[in-house]
Amino acid sequence: MARGPPQPRWDADTPACAENGGSSLAVMAASEKQALAYSFVEFCSAQDGIQIRIDGGAFPSTTAELDSEDFLGKEFEYFGGQKANEVLSQAAKDVLSGWTYLPFQVYANSIFNDHVGKAYTTGGDTTIAEGLASWQDACIAYGNQQGFTVS
Repeated sequence: MARGPPQPRWDADTPACAENGGSSLAVMAASEKQALAYSFVEFCSAQDGIQIRIDGGAFPSTTAELDSEDFLGKEFEYFGGQKANEVLSQAAKDVLSGWTYLPFQVYANSIFNDHVGKAYTTGGDTTIAEGLASWQDACIAYGNQQGFTVS
């Protein structure tokens, strides 16, 4: 099956993507079993546990797996047999340097459906472009109210 198109971008010749999601494994300073906990984190992040996590649906934690034939070639029934990891792997490589979340990202995410979601729920009364513009305006207003300089 053919690979899907890349993410939309401002400039067709410049790949651009951003991160959204992720996880981390950590050992708390107060842990009574730090060495054991660290061994588990190492197993999950840099040893055989990587494949176990991928098989369970996690995104690869290393570039070796991100580029592996097994990962790239996996077909997903949910996506009609497409090799979705080809697109996801390339998107991970296309993250722009300097990209970061907003300092008020949680708020921005919480109002997304209030604005962009209307394009999906109002029966065509709001377009996605209108919803995105409304969301942007609301985020700018909120950011400025919180003391950030947002334009």
